[in-house]
Amino acid sequence: MHTAVDKSPRSILLVDDEAPLRRALERYLRRAGYSVRCAATFAEGRRAFDEGEVDVAFIDFRLPDGSGADLIRWALMHRRAQCVYGMTSYTSGPMVRAAREAGCIDILEKPFDITLLTNLIHRAEGKTSEREKAEDFASWRRRCAQQILGEDPLLVEALQTIWQVADTDCTVLITGESGTGKELFARAVHDASPRASGPFVALNCAAIPESMVEAELFGHARGAFTGAHANRDGRVAAAAGGTLFLDEIGDMPLTAQAKLLRMLQDRTIMPVGSDRPVDIDVRIVAATNQDLETMVGDGRFRGDLYYRLNVIPVELPPLRDRGNDVVRLADAFLQQANQRNGRTVAGFDATAERALLDHFWPGNVRELGHLIERTVLLKKNGRISASDLRLRCGARGTGGHRVLPAIEGLDLRSAIEEVERRLIDEALERTGGNRTEAAALLGVNRTTLIEKIRKRSSNKDSGDSSL
Repeated sequence: MHTAVDKSPRSILLVDDEAPLRRALERYLRRAGYSVRCAATFAEGRRAFDEGEVDVAFIDFRLPDGSGADLIRWALMHRRAQCVYGMTSYTSGPMVRAAREAGCIDILEKPFDITLLTNLIHRAEGKTSEREKAEDFASWRRRCAQQILGEDPLLVEALQTIWQVADTDCTVLITGESGTGKELFARAVHDASPRASGPFVALNCAAIPESMVEAELFGHARGAFTGAHANRDGRVAAAAGGTLFLDEIGDMPLTAQAKLLRMLQDRTIMPVGSDRPVDIDVRIVAATNQDLETMVGDGRFRGDLYYRLNVIPVELPPLRDRGNDVVRLADAFLQQANQRNGRTVAGFDATAERALLDHFWPGNVRELGHLIERTVLLKKNGRISASDLRLRCGARGTGGHRVLPAIEGLDLRSAIEEVERRLIDEALERTGGNRTEAAALLGVNRTTLIEKIRKRSSNKDSGDSSL
């Protein structure tokens, strides 16, 4: 599992010229189970650091041949200790300030209760564990998720979830709007798992005709249907020893859902036209931009399958909620586009950055990548301005809608909203209230349609009848 290894501090260094105090501290810490080295001077302290790894150091500020604060600064600068505490008879002054600025965790004022040392060591253990965990996560991300760019807390939280479970075989369900990077996350799960040397097989459930989903998943026997001239393995068999990524799982027909559930329960499949079950060895990662819980309530997705898939839920934030990640991603896409196309575009000016931050990004990261590619191709060199991006001006409004500036004498916004309201009502009427089918009829994402309906309902409650 890719979690921090427990490296509790066991090696202690005491640097103090007061021999009685030094010996008392050494005896106490050795009885507590720590390995202890001692030094009485600045020079001896330097040599003690050079002799081996030091987890926690306690250094007196006044040493006969130098400043303890300087030794603290040197030890931290050269990474000779995980944590350093100062010891002194005073708690203010230039040496105290210098030690704190260098990274000294805390300062013990003499005389002090000897049991305070073990409390501080335990505190250092916690800090060391957190630092090692952060370093381990950063190392994992460089190895297994380097294509997932951004530092927004919502994105990092999603990454940390897959980091914690990637080494298991548990099923992962990734949710998020179209274009948020669900397949990149699925690949990161695979690349960080013991199955990384096996195949990663992706199936877009929305792109397979309903009549062919079962055969595509489980394969078929010769003669199972017209055109089945030979036995054929399906995607599940192709992913043996690796990971099967089921994208747009919400679009899988109910009949295929039942057989997928049986596969997850029994770990076997039955190819179409065959009467012999086949054992399988795959990990399932599923993804959707739909609200599966609502679909379960509507009877359009099996509840038992939903709970089987939703073992580890990972929700990806839309780009509009990721703050300055928009600019970070744009910079990365620009460098990649320059390299691919032989361009020398220098970056974005302030107007372009503002436009990027203000845009709603309905297509999320995918939309941003295509925009930057197109802009770099057309710009060729120089700095990109807002006019180069050709984005509609205006800030984001409530509910995710862009607010266009009002034109005096014309209520364009209300007219557009009225047309939109009528189209949504007609689509819902034609589909008997089925929001997924209505969204497809309107040519929008289901989540977008739900948000528009929710906003209209909210406006009605507040006395506003507009959408």
